[in-house]
Amino acid sequence: MAAPLPSTSSQRVLRGRSLVALAARRLRSSAGGRFGAIAAIPVVLAFAGIAVAIRSVDGSLAPLEGLVPTAATWLAWIVAAPLALSAARDRRLLDRREGLDALAAARGFSASALESARALGAMTAITTALGGPLVVLTLFTAALAGSVRLAFARLALALLAAAFALIVGVTLGGLASICARAGRARGRLLLVALVVGPWMLADLLDHGAWSIPGALAAVLDFALRRGQGLA
Repeated sequence: MAAPLPSTSSQRVLRGRSLVALAARRLRSSAGGRFGAIAAIPVVLAFAGIAVAIRSVDGSLAPLEGLVPTAATWLAWIVAAPLALSAARDRRLLDRREGLDALAAARGFSASALESARALGAMTAITTALGGPLVVLTLFTAALAGSVRLAFARLALALLAAAFALIVGVTLGGLASICARAGRARGRLLLVALVVGPWMLADLLDHGAWSIPGALAAVLDFALRRGQGLA
């Protein structure tokens, strides 16, 4: 007996996922995406080398968990930030020039659906670009653990690292998409203004958490630094 054909709604969901994946792939191939992918390698290698050096000096029970939040801060700036700037470009104009909007329309997608796919693609690209190296580094520290309990604690820290990457991806990807839509050619300038301006003002008022970088730093402190207590 032949398998039933997928329903129209299921086909639409699959096509929607494909459109989001295409948007994410296009963003990763942008200048910001390529820079972040390359820059993440020496950062991860450097922190992995520091972890090995600490373990060789302090032994198998050496506390390596503190490396993860520091690495997360570095990766957020050199991986997530360039991707967000690329996502804040007028990608609607780029898609029109390259015929993606015509292709999407031929597949039955509206302009609003394509806009949503760009936003979800930005969130996905930033989350994976940040989360991949960060989780790999955390798993590496788990491999260096001198006990099963410590290894499992660092595996739990890897889950927290993935959660932090998701929060950063949703926040920066969503904001960059809004800036791209509202600012068009000045989308990147608008993104910088919305991030840096409140950050400087919050720092002057000694309320760093009132800005996006400050809020993400607070999330990092809550998730990863508190997660060190598991070990």
